[in-house]
Amino acid sequence: MNNCLSVIRRKIVFILLITIIGQASAQVPVRLYSLKECIETALNNNINLRQRELNLQTGKADAFQSKMALLPSVNGSVTNNYNTGFAINPITNTTQRDVTFRSNNFSLNGSMVLFNGFQTTNNARLQEANVKASELDVVTAKNNLSLQVANAFMNVLLNTEILQARILQAGATAEQVKRQQQMYELGSLNKVRYLQIKAQLANEESQLVIARTQLDQSYLTLWQLMNIAPDTLNKIQAPPLTMNQVSGEIKTAEEIYRDFLARSPEVQAAKARKQSAHISYLMALGSRSPRLVMSGGFNSFFTTQATRGVGAGNPQLRQIGIDSFGVPVYSPFLQFSETEVVPFNEQFDRNLGKSLGFTLSIPIFNGWQVNTNIQRQRINQMSAGLTMTQTELDVYRNVNQAYLDFQSAIKRYDASLIGYDANKEAYLLAQQQFELGALNTADFLNTKNQYLQAETTLLQAKYELMFRRKVLDFYLGKSLIE
Repeated sequence: MNNCLSVIRRKIVFILLITIIGQASAQVPVRLYSLKECIETALNNNINLRQRELNLQTGKADAFQSKMALLPSVNGSVTNNYNTGFAINPITNTTQRDVTFRSNNFSLNGSMVLFNGFQTTNNARLQEANVKASELDVVTAKNNLSLQVANAFMNVLLNTEILQARILQAGATAEQVKRQQQMYELGSLNKVRYLQIKAQLANEESQLVIARTQLDQSYLTLWQLMNIAPDTLNKIQAPPLTMNQVSGEIKTAEEIYRDFLARSPEVQAAKARKQSAHISYLMALGSRSPRLVMSGGFNSFFTTQATRGVGAGNPQLRQIGIDSFGVPVYSPFLQFSETEVVPFNEQFDRNLGKSLGFTLSIPIFNGWQVNTNIQRQRINQMSAGLTMTQTELDVYRNVNQAYLDFQSAIKRYDASLIGYDANKEAYLLAQQQFELGALNTADFLNTKNQYLQAETTLLQAKYELMFRRKVLDFYLGKSLIE
């Protein structure tokens, strides 16, 4: 009788705890995540995916720069110098001592590659192909992450249903323990039968703990894929019933593969990289070509040593040399009492110089580097072709595997459903016979455990089928959240 009261007390405490937890849960709202929200959150928070997107932005910047390299380069410079002591006069080109002056130099120079074996244009094409490959890599990463989240989402649903089934079964067994205990205390039942049912309850409670742990682990896996902190207030929202309705597939694996091959991001990325390898090979060949560069510029200067007389000057003669007979040669000049620095504008215009030139460089021998690079790029081109072929084979294998897994999941689900129905009916009959005393405890518990195992197998087959359908829908071009 004391044991019966103990069971009743435990049930009362359990009911009170459930009530308190329910009231607390009512005060704190639970955050429900649908499959769509789980996938979107994972795509927004995934570090690896964000790094790929940053690499894509870098590739786009490189592609833009490669196009800008087709334009001429223009550079200007301005210098301001102060000189004291010995110097060369830039106007007269004569040496001077103990002078102090300021000078400015101005230059504007530009150059443009007219021809370099199409290396510049091919580099622009190369960067565009690399950007396309990076974009497709991002799409592939998103697809893989979405499938992982969908699988984790299905595992949470599976473990939730298993836990609910274990709770109901443990509750039913607890009621049986209560009845068997009452019958034992009244003397209408032997103790062995009562202890066997009690041991079954302990076993089911242990399975209940395992089911709870598996559910918590599946939630943890989902939150980690979504890159959010685990929280008991975060739950997933059960999908609509339409998601549970899995139909057969009328297309063959070969038809699905042919349709998916044209839009497969993995294959398209491999094609883009094969194109990049071909362009790199063309650039290596361009290294053998002559290089023609056009350059030009403007330059001028200003100096405080450039002076001129102020007012009317006095005519003077200055010896500038001697002739072949040894007679001095004189040149007239004006001697001014005052001088001034020639204005900036006049000096700039007078000293302005212009240049235009063409440079043709012809590669003759560079330590065999050009030929080695050509050979290396040829090998890379062949390797990229093999990579693309291997990628197509991988996609073919993945599509066929997905199709085979889906067909197998259908058969497994059908077989599990038949087994579940049979075991359920056997369990219900065994329960009736056991309660009437027409079936021994060992046979009843064996029948019940088989039913529990069949129920778990059916749930696993159900969600495996749903996930396999999602994978196949992905290859068919359908959304994972439909």
